[in-house]
Amino acid sequence: MGTIPRSIYGESRPRKPTPPRLARDRKRLAEGNWYIYWTEGGRSREHSTGTGDRDQAELYFAEWKLRRFRPDRAVEPHEFYVTDAVSHYLAKRFDDVTDPERLANAAKPIIRFFDGYAVGDINDVLIKEYCQKRRKSRRDKGLKDGTLRRELSLLSTAIRRAEEDQLITRKITVRLPPKPEGRIRFLTCDEALRLIRVSRSFDTPLEDGVPTESKTEHLTLFLRIGLLTGQRKEAILSLRWSDIDFHSNIIYWNPVGRRRTKKERPSSRLPARLKKHLLCRRRRFPVDEFVVTHRGKSLQNVKRAFRTAVVAAGLETEGDRKVVPHTLRHTCATWLMQQGAPKWDACGFLGMTHETLEKNYGHHHPDHQRGAADAI
Repeated sequence: MGTIPRSIYGESRPRKPTPPRLARDRKRLAEGNWYIYWTEGGRSREHSTGTGDRDQAELYFAEWKLRRFRPDRAVEPHEFYVTDAVSHYLAKRFDDVTDPERLANAAKPIIRFFDGYAVGDINDVLIKEYCQKRRKSRRDKGLKDGTLRRELSLLSTAIRRAEEDQLITRKITVRLPPKPEGRIRFLTCDEALRLIRVSRSFDTPLEDGVPTESKTEHLTLFLRIGLLTGQRKEAILSLRWSDIDFHSNIIYWNPVGRRRTKKERPSSRLPARLKKHLLCRRRRFPVDEFVVTHRGKSLQNVKRAFRTAVVAAGLETEGDRKVVPHTLRHTCATWLMQQGAPKWDACGFLGMTHETLEKNYGHHHPDHQRGAADAI
């Protein structure tokens, strides 16, 4: 019979309290659900998240901690775990952001590294260690400074939110890596045509004599809209037919009732070159609610199809010249400047500030610094 550890007073030695952590079911490590394990009152405790999906379990974990461990009063930063601050922020923000997947991806490495650390433990040395570990990780080989900055910005915002919601008495400063220069990769006309060509399907399958949608037809339309309007991926994928006024030739990217975000969405003129493709799509699929759909269903992302087309077109998928969906916005802005479009008109069309347009694309305009060059 085993012996019970005792202190010098003859009492049973209580287990050290440990913060809650997420782990696979200890009885079924390979395929079990994710469980929350912690030590409280000298006893080991567990609680099932009810799911075997790690991402869903992370969200459940965040909400569970928010409900169970919210302090009655603001505590010192050294008494409040970093993971609790991040969980609190996620629970408050997750339903309000347009891209929750991006928010969750930024939070995952923060939660894993700072597990067990208190907010008061954060200092420049710990932040530097986090950056070094992220860069050395095999999974994140070639990690960009912009990614680190986005992740640490989330940490900083979570701590500030914890102070605002009176969970902690004061906030701790998180020093961010320098802001990197923006990746202004744009497509030439030849590259854009190649990308559209490889995305098109030359065979139109028939079903009961009626043309059906090909596997990549939605991507072709997405490319045309992106190149000819310069809108962001989320705006294009959430565009409904009711947001387009074909009579007045206006696209309402930010219709009444839509949740407003920091990313401005304008009401822009419908380019004639795009109108004919939209009308053709509308005639073929009149019952679809959204403009960009696949087999009648709206899309959350086109990442996989887009990358496949980029590879087939012989364009870059890595490095500074990497082509991503946002490259279409860069391309549209650049083309507008190269064609000499009035800058204020371009700003309104793109939903972009004059400062951003001038800084990132203004040098492509035919009149850029012309007065200075002519005066020399």
